[in-house]
Amino acid sequence: MNPTPSPHWKPTPLNWLDWVGALALFAGTLGLFLATMKMGFTRDEGFYFHAAYQYIRWFEELWVNFGTGDLALSFSQANIDKHWNYNPEHPVLMKTLFALSHKLFHETLGWMSASTAMRLPGALSGAVVVSTVFLFGRQLFGRAAGIIAAGAILFQPHFFFHSHLSCFDVPIVALWVAVVYAYWRSYESRYWALLTGLLWGLALSTKLNAFFLPFVLGLHWLIVHWRWFGLERDQGGVRLRIPPIPWAVVSMAVFGPLLFYALWPRHWFDTFARIKWYINFHMRHEHYFVQYFGENIQQPPLPISYPWVMTLVTVPATILLGFAIGVGYYVHRRGVIAQAKRWIAALGERRLLDDPGHDPRGTGWLFAINILFPITLIAMPETPIFGGTKHWMPAMPFVAIFCGAGAVWAARAAADALGERFQSMPPRIVHAVLVALLAISVLAPAIYATAYNHPFGTGYYNELIGSHRGAADRLMARQFWGHVSSHGLPYVNEHAEKGAGIWTHKVVGSAWQMYRREDSARKDLRAGSYEASQFALYHQQKEFMYLLIPLWQNFGTYAPAHVVGIDGVPMLSVYERPKKAAFKHPTK
Repeated sequence: MNPTPSPHWKPTPLNWLDWVGALALFAGTLGLFLATMKMGFTRDEGFYFHAAYQYIRWFEELWVNFGTGDLALSFSQANIDKHWNYNPEHPVLMKTLFALSHKLFHETLGWMSASTAMRLPGALSGAVVVSTVFLFGRQLFGRAAGIIAAGAILFQPHFFFHSHLSCFDVPIVALWVAVVYAYWRSYESRYWALLTGLLWGLALSTKLNAFFLPFVLGLHWLIVHWRWFGLERDQGGVRLRIPPIPWAVVSMAVFGPLLFYALWPRHWFDTFARIKWYINFHMRHEHYFVQYFGENIQQPPLPISYPWVMTLVTVPATILLGFAIGVGYYVHRRGVIAQAKRWIAALGERRLLDDPGHDPRGTGWLFAINILFPITLIAMPETPIFGGTKHWMPAMPFVAIFCGAGAVWAARAAADALGERFQSMPPRIVHAVLVALLAISVLAPAIYATAYNHPFGTGYYNELIGSHRGAADRLMARQFWGHVSSHGLPYVNEHAEKGAGIWTHKVVGSAWQMYRREDSARKDLRAGSYEASQFALYHQQKEFMYLLIPLWQNFGTYAPAHVVGIDGVPMLSVYERPKKAAFKHPTK
């Protein structure tokens, strides 16, 4: 069903060395994530921890019922609803993996702590992103570009942070780029077309973002194959001519809905009503607070500039520069502007001109759409206010690949310019040295920024805005999600009286229990209201300013006992009630 591939341009085929390299990147990335897992729990993780424990009980009962021959009991609606009804606003694939990982690696083998086992599937997803970016970049722009691209996604502080979590943001990035890569390769093989549909089914079972992939790929298909559209006359009259439907799209139409249904037990009963509820929930999603250059936003629309500017100030500047060079060189090398003029001239003929550099897969368009669409979606006035950069992170793998290409092309241009000065050296050696130097120039600042900011990844800002201090001066949001609490707990553990109460602010109950379970918080400490607590953890977010005055009045002090921050910018304030201060209720 695919159009006949053009003989003019073909991507570089992968060999065994490339697959070994992808595996090495996967293993090294996973090891890095596991070695840096000591960080606080986000608010959403608390809900997913609880969901995972609910699912674990279903699998335990399933095993018991299998042994007793009562397997049907596990698949009754009453039993399914008992275990799978919690957190129905999100698909269950990743939460199920959190549960199974906990059961295997924590409870059974004892290799990991409870939280690390829960976070392992997210870390695996991050490693998949890095490996896929390498393979995609390698086929398009060469092995060196693929390696640099892998580093350019791994060492984005926001991506690095989210790759440690029991959440869905990095898993959907992994499946998004995997679906696009499989679709791109489906032009050469029906095996990849089959894989496209299977991967999309997994993506649908991971997060809502996957519903947009058919629009992304459909738009690409329309743009690349527009010349096929037209009217034809034959003996039977006039009929509409349309491009052949790609096998990948057929595979998606078949396997996507099947896996979406099969992998979500709650939807086995009252299927249409429950799917309708799921879609309606996100159509009417609650709005989150956004602080953007001093503007406090909690109702749509967001400023159209918001996701674009946030991308410019939260991706390391050297990666942005490499990306800009990569895009510029790609446009120049592929003769995009000149080709566009010829296309316009030939528009009436409904054909592409014979071009030796013509790419029948429309790779440039595919990348452009996948970079622009996730960001544009958040910028639309009708989109609920989500805020965090994680919501358009599926664009970042494609940015990273162009960054890798930009570094290699810059090295090639430098080698050509300096060739006369190094005539005694083989050109390949000169080029390799320059590629290495440019790779270091692009990635070293990003590596430093990632290491320096971890585990405050959600609060990272780059040099274009003046890092943390510059962002704070411009009244930008510092962080969110409540994960910084873990950095205030050592002070509380050291100074709190036995059985003391602690107001945990943004920490949900299940996350607090995980802190106590893993000895991050003393087991005798009690989470409760600030009126009945000796300590209070206040997260420095503008949306919670209204809590400060009653907190100060109740504690009888304006000064925090301990502050957690970076570069002098507070992230968390720990308040301690003076021993002689009486309990005071806040002014109503």
